Amino acid sequence: MRAMKSLLVAGVLAALPVAANAQWYVGLDGGANYMQDPGSSTGADSDWGWVGLGQVGYSYGAPKVELELGYRSNDSIDSISTMINGIYDFMPNSKWHPFVGAGIGWAWLDGDFAGAGARNSDNSFAYQGIAGVGYDLDTNWALKAQYRYFATLDADVGTANSGDSDYRNHSILAGFTYKFGAPAPVVAPAPAPVPVAKPAPAPIAKPAPAPLKNFIVFFDFNKSDITPEAAKIITQAVDTAKKGGSTRVDLTGHADRSGPDKYNMALSLKRANAVKAAMVKQGVPADQISVVGKGETAPLVQTPDGVREPQNRRVEIVLP
Repeated sequence: MRAMKSLLVAGVLAALPVAANAQWYVGLDGGANYMQDPGSSTGADSDWGWVGLGQVGYSYGAPKVELELGYRSNDSIDSISTMINGIYDFMPNSKWHPFVGAGIGWAWLDGDFAGAGARNSDNSFAYQGIAGVGYDLDTNWALKAQYRYFATLDADVGTANSGDSDYRNHSILAGFTYKFGAPAPVVAPAPAPVPVAKPAPAPIAKPAPAPLKNFIVFFDFNKSDITPEAAKIITQAVDTAKKGGSTRVDLTGHADRSGPDKYNMALSLKRANAVKAAMVKQGVPADQISVVGKGETAPLVQTPDGVREPQNRRVEIVLP
């Protein structure tokens, strides 16, 4: 039993990394539970009941840590629990994200046993395993379905002389999560065009070549939509291209490091094509625009893998 406790504690602590961008969330779950027979000597039987859970947690992208309050009701034994859970989402940047987790905490058991010497309440160390899948309705709301195995160690509840027994419970739940407190995206202003000095007058002198004109368009997390701020920067780039007589526009898309490499490469290309479509709509010929996606390989701000960084979600516009 001591080895199992140590393993569970290590699993929860391993799910607490330090990340630059985190997000609060709350959740509610409800469903059915099945309590296993803890032993004939306790006077309890296996039976079905209902369960309700509430959580408040902190998401670091893929890993999460949460505090949970739960209530499980069955004919012979009810339980109230407080748990600390570590959760890991396997596809945090997808609408669908399977997850697994583990938790440790404490449970208060309340039995319904008659007779002399019957013990109707006890409290004990509790642990649980978690597996499920979530679906994002939008950036704040998500639905989830999950299975949980919940158990205690050495609970003394039951008829006289029943001794210690393990309380074991299986739950099937459905619920929702509401996310809030995400850091606001940082939109950097476009750099001002570099002034071009007029060459000294000379019969045979050639004018100095104009410097590159660079613009940067930023995007929201896991999005390729053109925001109002981004639309203004694209318009500035189009106006500069027309006034300067540019015949080529180079677009390079980027993503932050919060998702898989393959997914981020596709997302960066999708962002670059969204900027191209906006420039074509404002009169820039499509055959004059080149599009490249670099995924997370060329960040503007260096971060560890898995970290959301708003300044790395961008498309760079270069007018030669």
